[in-house]
Amino acid sequence: MKPRLFLIATLGALAAADAPKDDASAKDLKKLQGDWAAVSMVVDGEKIPDDEAQALFRTIKDNEYTVFRFNKAIGKGKFKLDATKKASTIDVFPANAAPNAKPILGIYELDDNTFKFCYARPGKDRPTDFSAKQGSGHTLTVWEREKK
Repeated sequence: MKPRLFLIATLGALAAADAPKDDASAKDLKKLQGDWAAVSMVVDGEKIPDDEAQALFRTIKDNEYTVFRFNKAIGKGKFKLDATKKASTIDVFPANAAPNAKPILGIYELDDNTFKFCYARPGKDRPTDFSAKQGSGHTLTVWEREKK
């Protein structure tokens, strides 16, 4: 085989080897599309009252999100998923962050109607479980798909 053809074949095989990761993450990204309503939230060991948590809504389009408090946008940005990790990881890039800011690191679980999302404060290590114990600096939010 000529060197150039060998290189092309090798690159093709490497791309195919990455496909399952991309497929799993792409499937989760597709599942996340749409509108979500917060069900519960715990921040650094403190359970946020349900009426406050349930005032939050999230819209996801492609890899971009907007968070609303009722109908007022309070945050937006982009995110990147990796569904091949155990637990699946999410890196969040808020639109209002400094240009060289580190992403917010989190983990997530997703089914058809529930999105559980646990994340650390900016610049801190990714959570290793779905808890937000006092002193952890973690936030755990459970979202449900909005019914239309």
